Amino acid sequence: MLQSLPKFLRHKLTGGFINPSSIVEGIDIKEGQKVLEIGNPIGYFAPALLNKVGYDGRVFVAGPNRDSFGKLSHLSEKKGLRFVLLADLLTGDGVSPGDIDVVFLTNLLSSTVNPDSFCLSIGQYLKSDSEVILIDWDVKDKNVGPSIEQRVTKEEALKLMHSCGMQFKRILDLPGYHYGLVFSFKP
Repeated sequence: MLQSLPKFLRHKLTGGFINPSSIVEGIDIKEGQKVLEIGNPIGYFAPALLNKVGYDGRVFVAGPNRDSFGKLSHLSEKKGLRFVLLADLLTGDGVSPGDIDVVFLTNLLSSTVNPDSFCLSIGQYLKSDSEVILIDWDVKDKNVGPSIEQRVTKEEALKLMHSCGMQFKRILDLPGYHYGLVFSFKP
């Protein structure tokens, strides 16, 4: 419903922050698919993703440590939700290779010390023709989020993802402080 409103009005209503349900509704995720969410805050999209993949789908949420999953305890009883340690994921454990249909990367580039190294390890989990949704802090607004020096511009993100074998598909229309890019993966 929010997506149908003009951008300036959506920004006023949401305070400039992303509504997970409205973003997930605009992504081509099908029932029964497997989705991996990595980012900050962890599990932010998980409830909306679980609704979209349905009873037979799976949502994997990668977090930095076991304590981080405490914030998601209200979701722990949900069928189809799996928690994965980020360290295990990056070393090849926790999710089967070639098993993921869609990856959500949220605020990851701006919080990663070496942003160009993370996407190389993500590719091992993706099916051919899977999608990668990248949402990160825009450089336009300096008053919210990480410092400007930490942020990766949309243009830099496009180059980075292309260098990792991702093909740009489209831009997501997001409110305020973030940009969103959709890529396909064809190994």
